[in-house]
Order: sequence, then structure tokens, then C-alpha cells
Amino acid sequence: MKIKTQAWLLTASIIMTPILIAVTNVVYQYFIREDYTSDIPAYEDVSTLLDENLGLQDWKALANAISRFRIFGDVVVFRGDYLVLYSTTAEFNQGVFVDRENITSILERRELKYDYIFTSRNINDNRIYILNILTTPLADRKPPSIFITIFIFIILLAVFTICMSIVISRTIIRSVQVLENATRRIAEGELDLNVEIKGSNEITSLTNSLNKMRNALKEEELRKSRFIMGISHDLKTPLALIKGYAEAIGDGVAGDTAMRRKAVEIISLKADQLEGMIDDLINFVRMNSGEWRSQLEDVNVTEFIKNMVKILNMDVELLHHKFVSQILLPENFFIRMDEKLVQRALENLINNAIRHTPQGSIIRFTAELIDNAAQITVNDNGLGIDKETLPYVFDMFYRGTSSRREQGMGLGLAVVKWIIDYHGWSISVSAEKEKGTSFTITIPLVQNA
Repeated sequence: MKIKTQAWLLTASIIMTPILIAVTNVVYQYFIREDYTSDIPAYEDVSTLLDENLGLQDWKALANAISRFRIFGDVVVFRGDYLVLYSTTAEFNQGVFVDRENITSILERRELKYDYIFTSRNINDNRIYILNILTTPLADRKPPSIFITIFIFIILLAVFTICMSIVISRTIIRSVQVLENATRRIAEGELDLNVEIKGSNEITSLTNSLNKMRNALKEEELRKSRFIMGISHDLKTPLALIKGYAEAIGDGVAGDTAMRRKAVEIISLKADQLEGMIDDLINFVRMNSGEWRSQLEDVNVTEFIKNMVKILNMDVELLHHKFVSQILLPENFFIRMDEKLVQRALENLINNAIRHTPQGSIIRFTAELIDNAAQITVNDNGLGIDKETLPYVFDMFYRGTSSRREQGMGLGLAVVKWIIDYHGWSISVSAEKEKGTSFTITIPLVQNA
């Protein structure tokens, strides 16, 4: 049961207890006593028997006292001179004078010598006597059944309230203790700890959230470890070459001018490669950590892509590949985007195609409108990707077997995926081994309406 539900039940039971007590009093006042006040005469019927200074309000107060005594048996009310003002028994008649001896003899005849109550009251300096003749001995009297029922219900309600309070307290205290211990251990690094709390209340839901957070932290730790291992592995290769050729020059192994020039060129090339890898790493960390801040603006996509195609065409042909482009977008076609980020994503896709295709291969670039969406496709007829590898191409530091000898850190496609997701677009990949790979960026036009 939810803690909120338990709390509502507890609150309801606490509120119901005094309400039931009040209801009991109302029932007593308006139902039970009503049965015993119906035969009490009105003031007009007894006014001739009352003293002159006993008015209507005095009689109402006296009638109220009579009704309380009436519950326990017969009632006889005497004036100070023992004139009967009111009687529920035939042995005392209204308007008749009696004396103490008459009263005693009547009680003795009833054999209720000790089962009566005789009281006196002063009302406006007038003495009034009330004789309550008990129809049942006090020791044998029982309260009305309705009072017994309500009393039992109140007792049960009180027991329920106490039990519910104990259950809620134990549930909360035990759960909080488990959570406190678990969060402390998780904070200390025990990410394999599985937190379990039985039940189906809000704290159980909190426990599930804590386990999800723990798993996310565990995955983040593994991701961080892979990140560091990937950096270490990819940075060592150019550093090793730089160090090796520098040592060759220092030790005189590269003795002639031509060898030294070649060593210096390799060192410069690897330094440039290392600088590019570090730039990729810095940019990726900035993007992935949320430090990158960009402004989305309305960009003429057709003009932007045409300019990109000119740059990409030169890069592709410089590396002895063929570049084929087709732009089927209307003029003055605008889309909200970050121009620099999208340019980086397209360059990464083209560079990825260049690295994984042999010289002379064809790289195709297409931009067109399909099904109320703009689609940009980069296609090559290179080495392709295994089906087993395809789901992981956008993962950080992941590189297929054929790309292990190539430069790079396996961040290019991860950066592309981040940029596309950042804009709210989507990217898909299809490939076949030894037949080529195709990346498609889909830009919904609804968001740009």
C-alpha cells in the first residue's frame, strides 16, 4: 500500500474518532433522551401547581433534570411541601400532597428500599425534591445497545489508528535506513550494490530510481575508463613515431641530409596528426559535457550546401577520389541550424568515406526533399561495414577492423551523431561489406515551419 494512502487512512481515523464521540453525544441528546421527555408536561399544565416565582425557564431547567433521571426509571417531582408536580408511577398522583412516611412505605412495598435516588434542588429559593425510583438495580443496568456498538467501533478505530501509525513509522524508518546505508555505500564507490526494498510504495519507486542512477553511474565509469584507454592507445602511436625519429636524428642514425629531411617531415606530419587528434578530443569533450554553446539561426541551406560541395570536392579529388554531387533543393530554402556544427558533421562524414575507400572510388553527396523532410546523403562504394559492426559505428572510440591502421581516434562519427541529435534531426547508416556505406541525415521540415 502506498505511504500516501496509509497516511490518508491514518488521518481519516484520527479525524473520525472525535467525530464519532460527538455523534454519540448527539444521538444521546436527540434520540434516546427524546423517548423519556415526551411525557413531561408543558409549563402551562403545571403552572398552577408551581410557586409564583417559578417561571417558564425554571420549569425547562427542571424538565431537563427530569429527563436525565427518567432514563434510569420512574421519576417523582415534589414541591417543597411535598405536593406532587410530576410522576411517572401510579403510586404518586400529580397534584396530591404526600409525606415522608408515605414515600417510605411505597418504597418498602416495592422492595426497592435501597434502589432509589432522592435529591433536592433550589430554584429561585424554592425547594424542589426529585425521587428517582430505579426499575433495575444499578449493578444490573446496561447501557443502550447503540452506545455499546459505537463504543466498540471507537475502540476498534483507535486500535486501527495505533496499528497504522506503527506500520507507517516502521515502513518509513526501515526504508530510510536502507536508503541511507545504500546511498552512503554508493557514494563510496560500491556501484555494484543493488538496493532492494520490498513493497510498492513511494520509497520503492525511489529505490528503483536510485538503482537506475547507480547503473548510470556505473556505465559512466566504464565509459570514462574506455575514454581514457582510447586516448592512451591512440595518442601513443604518433608519439612513438615522433620519439623514434627524433632519437634517430639525435643518435646519428639518420646520417645523411635526405634521411634527416625525411625524419623531420614524418615528425612534422605526426605532430600535425597529434594536434588534430587533440583538437578532436577537446571538441568532443566540450560537446559531450554540455560546455558547447551555439546559436541556431535560419540558414539558406541550398546556398550553404553548394558552398560545402565546392570545398568537399577539392578535398576528395586531392586524395585521388571521385566526387559526385546532386543538389535538388529549392532556392532560398531556410532551416534553423548552427552552420559551423553542421559543416563539421558533413566534413567528418566525407573524411570517413575517404579513409575507408581505396583511391579512385566514388563518393556521392545528395541533398533533396523526400516526404516533407530534407535528406542529405553521403554514399561511397568502398570497404563497407560488417552487419555485426553497424550498430556501433556512432560509439565513441569504436573503429571497425578495417580502420585500425588509419589515423584518428574513433571520434568522428560520434561527433556527427552528437551534432545531429543536438539539432533534433536523425541520422541512419546502411552498408554492405565490400560494396560501400551510406549515411543519411533526415531534417524534418515541420520544426522549421
